[in-house]
Amino acid sequence: MNAMNNIKLFLIRNYDSVEKASRIIGVTSNTVRNWCDNGGRNMLKHLPEISETCGATYAEIVEEVMIFEREGVE
Repeated sequence: MNAMNNIKLFLIRNYDSVEKASRIIGVTSNTVRNWCDNGGRNMLKHLPEISETCGATYAEIVEEVMIFEREGVE
């Protein structure tokens, strides 16, 4: 799925690209693509790293995941 959803937009807004996000967070590109395609719930395992590297609060990151879960992938 290549749709621009809020998880992908969040990562691009904060890291410029999903590839750059994967390098900075310390996970594979495939992991980040899975977050974008299948929901960001697994992204929460990396909450401290994401918050520290992009400056978003835990609440902001959780909110993005909740929006994705509520709206689903179109």
